[in-house]
Amino acid sequence: MTRISVIEENVAQGGIQEAYTQIKQQMGVVPNVIKLFSSWPELFEANMKLFHTVMVSETKLPRSVKEMIAALVSEINQCNYCVTHHVNFMKQYGVSDLVAETIRKDYRKAGLDGKTLKLLEYAEKVTRNAHRVTDEDIEGLKKIGWTEREILEATAVVAEFSFINRMVDALGVKLES
Repeated sequence: MTRISVIEENVAQGGIQEAYTQIKQQMGVVPNVIKLFSSWPELFEANMKLFHTVMVSETKLPRSVKEMIAALVSEINQCNYCVTHHVNFMKQYGVSDLVAETIRKDYRKAGLDGKTLKLLEYAEKVTRNAHRVTDEDIEGLKKIGWTEREILEATAVVAEFSFINRMVDALGVKLES
């Protein structure tokens, strides 16, 4: 499952066990990416809180858009584990199968509205070259209707998945069977 030891469900205790139980009730399974952080309880808790805040909590960006960004970042970073999950989550949150699969292959061909397309272009730029983001990039997003809060949220999704993708790939997380 991973290149390092994790705490499996049958031996989990305390906060890890509580989190596993809650996740399993919600998703039917405890994803291997969740287990990855289990041997470092402080990181487990911090990552769970950050993930919940960025992705699960109701925020200004719709969940479907956050899932598009998560899948795009994961595709750019070549993290198949995360791409697979977040393409499925896109579908759960109202993105058609065709659009979700097209975003996976080439988001520019997915037929997205211009506003969403520009946000995904921004997410791509942040993923590939965050140091090249300019004042004009941010002003351009504002000009087409994205608020500063939404831009902050999109950037947080990119950052969260840049972190998770590297953890998953470096430590060999495999898809659940």
